[in-house]
Amino acid sequence: STQTIVNAANAIIANNEGQIRKKVFSENEPGEKIQVMPALTDTEEGINISSDIFDKKYSRQLLWSDFAILYRTNAQSRIFEETLRKKNIPYKIYGGLSFYERKEIKDILSYFRMVINPEDEEALKRTVNYPKRGIGDTTVEKMIDLASVNNISLWQVSAGIDGFPDHFNLGTVKKITTYTDLINNFRRGIEETDAYSKAREIAMGSGIMKELREGKSPEEVSRYENLEELLNGIKIFTEAAETNGEPSTLEAYLSNVALLTDQDNEKDADREKVTLMTMHSAKGLEFKYVYVSGMEDTLFPSPQSAGNPRELEEERRLFYVAVTRAGKMATLSYALNRY
Repeated sequence: STQTIVNAANAIIANNEGQIRKKVFSENEPGEKIQVMPALTDTEEGINISSDIFDKKYSRQLLWSDFAILYRTNAQSRIFEETLRKKNIPYKIYGGLSFYERKEIKDILSYFRMVINPEDEEALKRTVNYPKRGIGDTTVEKMIDLASVNNISLWQVSAGIDGFPDHFNLGTVKKITTYTDLINNFRRGIEETDAYSKAREIAMGSGIMKELREGKSPEEVSRYENLEELLNGIKIFTEAAETNGEPSTLEAYLSNVALLTDQDNEKDADREKVTLMTMHSAKGLEFKYVYVSGMEDTLFPSPQSAGNPRELEEERRLFYVAVTRAGKMATLSYALNRY
């Protein structure tokens, strides 16, 4: 790192009481000043960072792989993924999945797809027993066989389940009927309701929100944050569509997401890319240009550190690690408003 970055890191960690005091130095040039990038909203933060990467790459003849964006929570990746894609900037998520590839996001999107088109067999298989309703794999296999034998769709089997008394017991019939009633209820008013209202109704009514909210482990908390972030994204989509006089239905939102997720399947593993990762994943790695994002109290430092000196010192160590990942230039960014 440059001397400027090392000086900044020393100044950060100097505030920690529980440390062995040391003076870290660099024999490199002083280098560029630390850049601070304020934004009005989290969406604008994504646009600012993506634009800055784009400009620096071409004005300084750099590689995409010279850049990294670091964030405190996994859910923050959504906005960076979307803004980078809009600029055709290739990126990779280090040590994790792309936002739309995460299980909880695929689960809720499958519910959305079922509500738009109940004939979507993949979506039905994914949602019929999630959250758990006691509909096992054996039951689903039986339904698939019946659909095949009778030359009808899986949804037609589900919707007419009481027409197959020889194949399912009363308890199973009741569970599947509960599922089809749920989907049919969500389908009501689909054309007149905006994407955000319908998405929220599905997230709450399906029980997914409740199941994830009750989780206490860091992984479960992260899943809940991802689901909230998806709803934030749908809210932004809905408001933008209504402002521009464009369709703001759930179907319009799904079309928009399909355009974004098509790129997940591109065979471009060999292309050099911008790296996106959490600060915890960044230990031991280095890049020429590093963006430390979401520098707002209650996001970074995290809410757990409030009033807890030990936790706050841990957040400061994490900040030290994040800044010292940069070789040439470190940029700190924050948003004044976050959904």
